Amino acid sequence: MTKLTNLDLTLCPECGALAEVLWRAVMESTDGPVEHARITCVQRHWFLLPVAHLERADVVARQPACERGA
Repeated sequence: MTKLTNLDLTLCPECGALAEVLWRAVMESTDGPVEHARITCVQRHWFLLPVAHLERADVVARQPACERGA
């Protein structure tokens, strides 16, 4: 398990709010090792999911609210 030192942000898959990546770890699978991340959002949802499923929060944060559907 890797403890992160920089703030690593993504989006919550449930509500779309900003979420922090708390840690990353490589887990074995039948298809080989897969990097996973544990995230928690400001609404207190938390997930353990493959890093490939994380959305880049910096790209979404730069979009105007009308384009994000807010």
